Amino acid sequence: MNRSAFTLIEVLVSVTILAVVATGLFQISINSKNNFSYLAQKANFDRLASIPITHNNIKYHHKDKVLYDFLRDDYLIKDDEVIKYLKKEKVRYDQEEFATFAPFSEEGDMEETFADDENNPSMAGFDLTLQFDKITISNKHQSTYVYKIQKR
Repeated sequence: MNRSAFTLIEVLVSVTILAVVATGLFQISINSKNNFSYLAQKANFDRLASIPITHNNIKYHHKDKVLYDFLRDDYLIKDDEVIKYLKKEKVRYDQEEFATFAPFSEEGDMEETFADDENNPSMAGFDLTLQFDKITISNKHQSTYVYKIQKR
């Protein structure tokens, strides 16, 4: 038998396969746009959250503040559009003690190791206590947090 063309069934099956592949590619494209949109919003929020994190103060704990409140004492902002934008962006500031770490305390083995070391008498009685504070910045839709380490 001499075949020179495709049958109708073969054409319909190939069109169906192409339609399924095109639908899958379209769905991937939509998901990519949503993911990029989410990442852009998250990056923008993280940039804005860096303002209260770098100007942190325990007096703001458990308070809703506009971003302008964090900057107005330290900077002279003259641009009305920037001031309006900063006053529009409201965040919640929470700072709490997360953990305390004392590697050379009396309970630890490290102090005994250094205190008994005759070659290094300056380590005897060495006091180093670190306090980890967790700072959480959130708005209606997103939140982020950082850990602040300070010597106590």
